[in-house]
Amino acid sequence: MKKSIARSIVYHIHQHASLYVFVMALLCGGVLTGALLVNKLSGDQLQPLLYPFNAFDSSGKLSIFSLLNEQVRGYILLDMALIFIIWCTGFTLIGLPVAWMIVFAKGMMFGFTTGLFISQYGWEGVWIAFGVVLPQNVLLIPVYVIVCVQAIKITLHLWRRVVTRQSFNPTFRVASMNYTVLFACLLVFVVIGGLIEAFVPPYWMKWFHPNS
Repeated sequence: MKKSIARSIVYHIHQHASLYVFVMALLCGGVLTGALLVNKLSGDQLQPLLYPFNAFDSSGKLSIFSLLNEQVRGYILLDMALIFIIWCTGFTLIGLPVAWMIVFAKGMMFGFTTGLFISQYGWEGVWIAFGVVLPQNVLLIPVYVIVCVQAIKITLHLWRRVVTRQSFNPTFRVASMNYTVLFACLLVFVVIGGLIEAFVPPYWMKWFHPNS
């Protein structure tokens, strides 16, 4: 069973390798842009962005914990909304650039946040980013990549039907249903990523905060 699932995943990635390479290139371009953007801002401009981290009470009390939880709820809703928008673009003929922009922006946020910690705390910032930025994004970034690739697949299917003036046969309906089910499953990973963000970063900050 596990081998057949693994084979199916490998076959799927191999079959759509060009789409995955394209979306990953968008994501990496966003990460690089976000990291470079940090260098364009002055120290005074960067300090307000570090407020939640600097407000952490290193005496052992997570005074910022409630604020972080509030932000996490907002992040979960935001990620859900962005994933939903990408899903919707799959059923349009001209909406894909919006999905590409969202993936690029997601990469830029990841690159900017990581670059912010590194620029402010040096090598220690790498370890801080490892626990504050990476855990939830290990789940969230693949979700964005997968749903974007699937949106491109559905859109290309739509274009083929329109250009060749073919009817939308049961095969397309099955593909659309599978696309929708996949979207619902990926939302579960968004929630799990949000829960990770609620619990891992605060305790990681307690261990690795520069003022601890």
